[in-house]
Amino acid sequence: MQRANHPPPPVIQGCSIADFNTIHINMTTARNLPPAEYYRACILGLTGKDIHRNIQYSIEPTRNKFDPPTEVTIVRDYDSFLSFTDSLPVKSDLFLYPINNPVDTLCSSIHFKVPMSVRTGQVHLPCLVFDITLMYTRGSLWDPLQAARPMPPHRIPNICLGAIGIRTKVRLFFPRLYDPDRKDVELTFEEKKGLYEQGLMPVLRNLSPDTVTNWPVNYEGAQTRARKNRGMFQYGTRPFSGSRVRRFGFELAEALATAFPWAKKMLFMIQMQGVKEANQHQPDDIDKAHEALENALSDFDWDELVEEEHCYVDVGLELSQPGYAFQWRTDAHHELLQAFTDMQPHQARNLTKSHEFALDYSSGLIQLSGCRVPIPIRTNLPNDPVYFQAYTTDKALIQQRDGSRHGLALTGKAALADETPPYLQRLYELYFDAKDTHDCAARVEVRVWMKDASSQALDFPLWLMREALQWRCVRLQSIIRTLRAQNQGPPELRFTSTALTLTAGLMWLANGLHSRPDDGSAARDLMCAILPLTQDYDVDGIQIVPRQHHIENEDGLPFCAHGAFFFRDMVFPPIADVPRMTRLQVISHTSYKFFFGCNFNELRNKHYPTAYIPRSAIPKSRVNTQKGMSKRHRADIPEPSAAFADLEYDAPPPPQDIGDDLPFDERLDLPPGLDEAFAVTITKHWHQFCSDVLQKCGNMKGNPLSPSHCRLSMHERLIVTDDIYRETNLALIFYRLQWKRAYPTEWREAFDKFFPPPGTAPRLQPQNYPNMTYWMEWADMKRDKPAAIIDAIRTKYWALFKELYWIPKPYNDRLWKYTPDSAFITLPSSYKSHAPHVLINPGKLGPQWDPEHVAGEAVHEMEEELEEVGIQDPDYVPAAEWIDNVPPIPMRIYMRQEEEESGSDDE
Repeated sequence: MQRANHPPPPVIQGCSIADFNTIHINMTTARNLPPAEYYRACILGLTGKDIHRNIQYSIEPTRNKFDPPTEVTIVRDYDSFLSFTDSLPVKSDLFLYPINNPVDTLCSSIHFKVPMSVRTGQVHLPCLVFDITLMYTRGSLWDPLQAARPMPPHRIPNICLGAIGIRTKVRLFFPRLYDPDRKDVELTFEEKKGLYEQGLMPVLRNLSPDTVTNWPVNYEGAQTRARKNRGMFQYGTRPFSGSRVRRFGFELAEALATAFPWAKKMLFMIQMQGVKEANQHQPDDIDKAHEALENALSDFDWDELVEEEHCYVDVGLELSQPGYAFQWRTDAHHELLQAFTDMQPHQARNLTKSHEFALDYSSGLIQLSGCRVPIPIRTNLPNDPVYFQAYTTDKALIQQRDGSRHGLALTGKAALADETPPYLQRLYELYFDAKDTHDCAARVEVRVWMKDASSQALDFPLWLMREALQWRCVRLQSIIRTLRAQNQGPPELRFTSTALTLTAGLMWLANGLHSRPDDGSAARDLMCAILPLTQDYDVDGIQIVPRQHHIENEDGLPFCAHGAFFFRDMVFPPIADVPRMTRLQVISHTSYKFFFGCNFNELRNKHYPTAYIPRSAIPKSRVNTQKGMSKRHRADIPEPSAAFADLEYDAPPPPQDIGDDLPFDERLDLPPGLDEAFAVTITKHWHQFCSDVLQKCGNMKGNPLSPSHCRLSMHERLIVTDDIYRETNLALIFYRLQWKRAYPTEWREAFDKFFPPPGTAPRLQPQNYPNMTYWMEWADMKRDKPAAIIDAIRTKYWALFKELYWIPKPYNDRLWKYTPDSAFITLPSSYKSHAPHVLINPGKLGPQWDPEHVAGEAVHEMEEELEEVGIQDPDYVPAAEWIDNVPPIPMRIYMRQEEEESGSDDE
């Protein structure tokens, strides 16, 4: 497949997304795909290179461009609202938090600055306008005698005071608490205590004495009431009448400023988010736009807000058409900026090249991307928006707030836990189901002053494409297959630096299919190890902005060489049993900690220790064998099976003694199921048989790292019915097995072993059988019920048993045997060791073995996401920090500069 001698450079061939998808699909559609073709398709999906034909495909998404369709739907809306004021212009009820939830503290950028009065003695700047700074000196909000410094609000200590409805938060900002050395903008315990006891409580006693009785008298009391059993807090709210909210705001600011110097010049921030669907309207109708804006802001005092200088509305314009998926072209961003601002062409182009301009690549395609950028404030053009972003709605398929992420993501723990991570399998199925039915809209949002929100013109050019979801399926299939090949490999090769670097790259690529690819410091370190490198610092698609020290040291920087995030060369079987990156560069211990939760040495010792097997290394696919009595079948009371519908038996009442004089634990009450229909009882017993047999299926002896023979979890084994024994694709049930087609007499003998007829001589202490609940209940039935009833039940059971496709081969001394037996055929065919013996119904064909259709297990695990640790510069790396005797990439190459936006920041 790959030759030891280096082949000639590949021929670069441009192709559309649709053509690339077709080439890949044609490689993978054959059943029983040969290993060479299997790995060829993986390499194609990850690198864009066909190693058999020596072709490097260069993706050109714009080949899928089509002319602007005639039936385009354009909708205008208001997505969010932001204001900074010295009062509360609210007329709806305010729901106050006695104890604030730290999650609601503003810690992420809102992409503009607000002048705030910092503490006396702070270094401050003159009252000038520059970049995206907003400088005003109107009214009582900005005291000209105090230093007004343009500040990003998320750097100012703040707290969420309350909520208006479910979409609006009200926060308090305390500029005097700002300190560059302060580590957290969350208020301290003492500051929260002062806010509660010297601010909230006095004001509530004055304005709403009838409701203050529902509030604890001090902050410690509020914490005590909110604390739950496990130490967590219940963040409840208390309503405050909308008719008194404005006065509440004035008195709260006055009370806090009087009590605490740090509370002077406090600001109120109102943030309303996620309301775009509630106020959509036609973009060309100013009257409807104004009406929609008034409806969106109906909770606030309109006249007061219009006069404020620091109120902003996010105005959105969305373009869609049924049957189309729209994407923004990267080369059209400057024209989008021109359409929504008064910039000249050269100004728009310069802005797209600035360090503040952020690209959001779509599905890892360089020519397709959204963008985000703050708009510099220019005094001669006061109506420009302060922030602009263009994106598409395809992320709605997986959008979910998860810590600092805005979408679902594969974690390092999940990538190493299963051969095929269930999350990736579910994601592939989601994309596959959506590729022909899910439409994708193109959307633009601009943050404008409230006074301009209903009148500013909105329009954009139409550069569009489709085939995006099919492309994601192709990429994801290659990721899944490569990761599966890695996880199936021997641990001594699986946990090498080159293999784990590829694993981290697969995680990064999978998460970047539906979200902006992470470009934090750890991700940039990874890019240097997995993407092609270039010393041409003017090339398109370069991922690290070249700086002077890069040029001086002639550093190779990662870039997208062929229109997409294609990896550089990798090594696949048969050269290496575990797919890996070529041994060129490795990521640092810090990056390992970010992606996998621990450094390289800890990770390798955890999964491949030499002196012991840690319990954490035992795979979840290994289910503990049910040694004692089997557990009860966990299904609800079933409907009686049709096979048992005509069975009737009036059991004599059992003995009882329920005298009141007896202690409760000595009473002999009637069993709760006494009035249960006999057909239901027999149905439950049959289900118990189906469950017990699988509960007793064991594990590989002497190999605790191997999955159980049976693929089903214990929970799944407790709820099975006889449908599991009718399944012909046994790869859905077992990881490995030995099978043979039973003779008719052998099938009947198996039934008699499972349900011995009355009069059968007891066996000599067999394994498994006495610890199965159904087996003991069957013995009780044979003892307590007439022989005619037992015969009728066995007749019904035999009729169902003959319809089963497979059963374990029962032996006299035990239920399950695993020793290799030449009379059986082993699946998978390459496996040659211990596996359970299974009989196939004599009237049926041989079993299927199709692991590709194994559904991902519903494993939902939370993993604590680790913040990237700030790293100091020096190029020198001590030998103790080398990875596999290779020095990591110099930090100065990939570490972010202070002015750059971090990939881990919230948007």
